[in-house]
Amino acid sequence: MKDIYKLVALFLIGILGFTSCQKEDEIADDKKVRAVSWAISEEHKDTLEISIDDYISFMDVSQGVLFHEWTIGEESNYLKGEFSKTEEDFTPFIDSLGGVKSEDATVHVYFPTAGIQKVRLYNTYDQKVTHNGAGRQLEAVEMTDQPGIWVIDTTFNVEVYDNVKPSFYVLKNHTDTVLFVSAAQEVDGADDSDWPTIDLIASEDVLTFVDTTTVGKPTDTEWTLSYLEETSKNRVFEVVPMKTGQGRAGAMKSIRQGSSQALSQTVQKTIPLKLNIKAPEVRPQFEVYKGETLLFAYNDGDEIPSDPADWTSISIKVNESLTYVDNTQRGLTNGRVWTLNNTTDEIYTDENAVAQYPTISMAFEAGTFKVSRQGVAGMPDTEVELKIPLLIAVDEALLKTSALTEESTKVISFETSIPVATIGADAASHFTAHITNPNGYDSPSSISTVAIDPNNSQRIFLTVGETTYNSDDITIAYDGNGGISSATGNQLEAFAEESVVMYNLSETEFEDPDLISVEVPTTSLGNANAEGWYQDGGAATEKKKWLRSTAYASHGDASMSFISDDRTIETSTLFSIHNIHAGKTWANGMKNAPGDYLLSFDIFIPEGVDFTSGLITGFQDTSLPGNDKSEYTPDLSNVEKGKWVTVKQIVSFDLQASRRQLVLKVVNPVPATGALEFYLDNFTCIAIEARP
Repeated sequence: MKDIYKLVALFLIGILGFTSCQKEDEIADDKKVRAVSWAISEEHKDTLEISIDDYISFMDVSQGVLFHEWTIGEESNYLKGEFSKTEEDFTPFIDSLGGVKSEDATVHVYFPTAGIQKVRLYNTYDQKVTHNGAGRQLEAVEMTDQPGIWVIDTTFNVEVYDNVKPSFYVLKNHTDTVLFVSAAQEVDGADDSDWPTIDLIASEDVLTFVDTTTVGKPTDTEWTLSYLEETSKNRVFEVVPMKTGQGRAGAMKSIRQGSSQALSQTVQKTIPLKLNIKAPEVRPQFEVYKGETLLFAYNDGDEIPSDPADWTSISIKVNESLTYVDNTQRGLTNGRVWTLNNTTDEIYTDENAVAQYPTISMAFEAGTFKVSRQGVAGMPDTEVELKIPLLIAVDEALLKTSALTEESTKVISFETSIPVATIGADAASHFTAHITNPNGYDSPSSISTVAIDPNNSQRIFLTVGETTYNSDDITIAYDGNGGISSATGNQLEAFAEESVVMYNLSETEFEDPDLISVEVPTTSLGNANAEGWYQDGGAATEKKKWLRSTAYASHGDASMSFISDDRTIETSTLFSIHNIHAGKTWANGMKNAPGDYLLSFDIFIPEGVDFTSGLITGFQDTSLPGNDKSEYTPDLSNVEKGKWVTVKQIVSFDLQASRRQLVLKVVNPVPATGALEFYLDNFTCIAIEARP
């Protein structure tokens, strides 16, 4: 029997508050105690909670009662006899003659029906009494037909939790219901002979498991799909099979996290579903482009005509390129081979394969495309090869096929697709040139002569009509009307404005490319978290706004950031450390000779950040008189936001350096207020010819 005596003892100590050895009939009527209270074998709440097929003991320990009665609902029963909580079945102890009312002080109420059940306690007194409990306040009411008789009528609400009974359904590809299991359905996990089998394609089909359990008021769900090696605690669980073979789906646990251990319950039900999973079929897809123009597309389900005469025919010019793009979606493919006829390399494996056609040819078959799946866990290896249904004709054409490159002699050259035989007398006038320089020079120019390389008739020489310097940025364009032609009469086709690759064999003067590019991390704020750098500011950490960052980078993995919430705050200066410092050999500077140099760096200003000036770039060498300081202010007004932009500056040095440092700081930023954020990377300093 449930142990409620402890509760009763506590009540008596707290409520009675006195001890008497007198018999009740020896106590004066006005001295008798009249009190309302009870003890319950469960945690006392506004609504008591219990699992189905369990019981609660109620004890009326009120004092001075005239009449006392318990009443239960028809769905409940009183228990009698000797029993304990360890009983598996309480039905043998049901008081079959007890009805729904009892005048016993203590009753044990059995609840075999789920839902909200009620237990009523009805007490009468010869005086008005009150109950000031922690959970409820009661006050006796005088009976209208019996003056002087006072009633306390109390009802206890009991929520009886049913056993958790899992229910769920399974969908295939979000629409087809392949299984439904109700709460009442029993599943024999040992016998799967009559279970349905669902056919699936790995990586393509989707199974959705939906928990619909309501019986027993569960709070949590746990799916264990053993064969698929997937688990989830979501009520709705979606999984794409990624292995092949046959197996059982798994099981679902429906869990009730109750307010007590007795109310908590976990019930597992096997998912009566068998899986038959097949490997996905490899279905090649590809496209062919000429430049940005789509020439041909082969999609899943297309058929290749058996007669090549029915294939798509295209025509390109010699040394032009086609791009073959692998668009395969199905089959979990991870490899490809393009075998392309009459191309420079013939075999290509890139997802986007750029193939050049260097030989004039009549119409020929493009080649083949093979896609494969190799070494994918849970999948068999396979491959599919098909013909590319294209007929390609390569015609003769005179095209520029290389970059514009400055030679050591200042002559600019480029190569052509076929030999050049003649050049028109006014060919130079059909070229346009433009020269800019970091020193501010910006002027249109011209080409003075056009000539064929005497040693290579597929190479053209251009001479600019003015003196150029390797610090210049030169662009050249051709309109196609200069009479530059092959022996068969093909005219050199026009090309748009293009930058010249300037001749300069000099290398950057910075001694350590990794340090100057902020690639070596450290954890020191004083070093801006980058080895080989130092920012001043002493202990005033709020001034130290420089910091190595991996958020953006134009070279390598990191850049140097400058981030400040307030542009009016004085900030630190950043130095590239060249000399031995703090026990480390940091060769992050220059030992360059006197002369003119091109300082180049990349800057990234995020969109929404207005910053046109205030970055100072400079140098110093503390081993030279006056530290040999120099400062420059780059123009940032035209820097496009949200992308890396290269900034170039001409810098000059009068003295031989022994430990020249790069210096970066922000002074008087424009605009002057607001937050500021930018990133610097890819510093180089190369000896150049300065334009006067």
